[in-house]
Amino acid sequence: MAILLVVRPHVPANFIAPSLLGAAPGWLPAYFAGETAIALRAGVAGQTIDDLGGQVLEGWRVSETPTALDYDPRAASTPVYRQANIKPLRLQLGAQDWASPQIEGRWCVRPGDVVLNKLAPVRAAFVSPAAKRHPVDGNTLIVRDLSRAEAAWVALCLNHAGYERLLFLDSGVLDRVGLKALAALRVPPVPPEMDGLSARLRDALDEQTLTSEAMHHVRTEANELTSAAPTTTRPLRSGAFFARDAVTHESWLPSATALRAEQTSLAEELGWVAIAELASWDDRARLTHASEGARALRLRDVGEDLFVAPIDDAKEELVPSRTLARPLVPGEVLLSTLGSSFRTAYVDDDVPQNTFPTDGWVRVRFRETPAAWALLLSTDELRSQAARLVVGSVQQFVPPEALRSLRVPVPPREVRDRWQRAVERHHAQRRTQDRQWAALVSEMTALFEAAHRPFAETRPRDKESVQ
Repeated sequence: MAILLVVRPHVPANFIAPSLLGAAPGWLPAYFAGETAIALRAGVAGQTIDDLGGQVLEGWRVSETPTALDYDPRAASTPVYRQANIKPLRLQLGAQDWASPQIEGRWCVRPGDVVLNKLAPVRAAFVSPAAKRHPVDGNTLIVRDLSRAEAAWVALCLNHAGYERLLFLDSGVLDRVGLKALAALRVPPVPPEMDGLSARLRDALDEQTLTSEAMHHVRTEANELTSAAPTTTRPLRSGAFFARDAVTHESWLPSATALRAEQTSLAEELGWVAIAELASWDDRARLTHASEGARALRLRDVGEDLFVAPIDDAKEELVPSRTLARPLVPGEVLLSTLGSSFRTAYVDDDVPQNTFPTDGWVRVRFRETPAAWALLLSTDELRSQAARLVVGSVQQFVPPEALRSLRVPVPPREVRDRWQRAVERHHAQRRTQDRQWAALVSEMTALFEAAHRPFAETRPRDKESVQ
């Protein structure tokens, strides 16, 4: 009696075209699955950076140690773009990066460059004409000599996981982008729409840079005003004598006692005022329950520019017991209780609704020019005061009531009015630019997905019968 045996494989399998096998750097299964396979298929008909006429350069590899072989005395004072400055599609400048370029070299960024960090996760930024032409460090690579549309397209591709994995699969144990791997990476042909989108990207980055630079100049002016105060800090290890008024039951820590003596000197000699005399303090009642769509403003959500941005992080659940009861109110100032990283925020009229500060913030209402006072409270001198108010074994957080003792100078009203207008103008421009940026990134992402959609289809292997 004949028996017909039908074998049906329980593991799905796909045919891999010989052209795809030839395009892959190796035969690892990871090359032929998921987003990596899509990127690999899309690049078969495309070109490498070398084919496009571009080149890949390594960043400035120097040391500040005099005994090192790669020592360069300029490294100690030269602003350098590091991995933290590189965000998807754009460079983020810190306070030290606003200085004028001090050196020239092939590792200094130029308009139209693409810069990316070597270590995972990879982020690639397009360099606009307004960016400061500082060097990038040795953990960063530069893609140069591409057209504007090509550079923007390469940056867009490098910010997606499939292309990142293609760069890493042959890198060994440590996920690190190499020059050869980047130069050999194939990207699909540049869509015609990228010509207009790359021009908009360049213009958007220039506007953001100019807005941030204007805010930086205002912050510098406020810093110069507070830094004019003579310092009275002294070494405490060998002991020091202080006036009786500086020794209180609030804290007997030497640093806190020294700060009270310094604040007394600032008040008597320079007329600095405690912020408790300038503002009212809101209660710290907590939420009883979180409404749908509520967002929490955490300390890390506010940067150097006092700006409260819309919060899109829905992954972290709002904890009512650690969130202040009322949502953000236009005109109020927020002070951080994290003395080791003290920061302030000014809540403008277009603040995102249904956003609640966490209990790491203290809410303050100034009687006039609140943005100007927030600017003063964000200066280095005030951060120094806050850092010396920390308590506890970890020495990081400041008791909310202790922040009332912070001393600030009292600039003329016309100066404070000018600062108020500058901060409000910055916040309004930031909100407009953020909306435009979100729309631009959405269009570029849609174009990227449309260009890669045909390569996401796979052909399942026909089931075979074995007799």
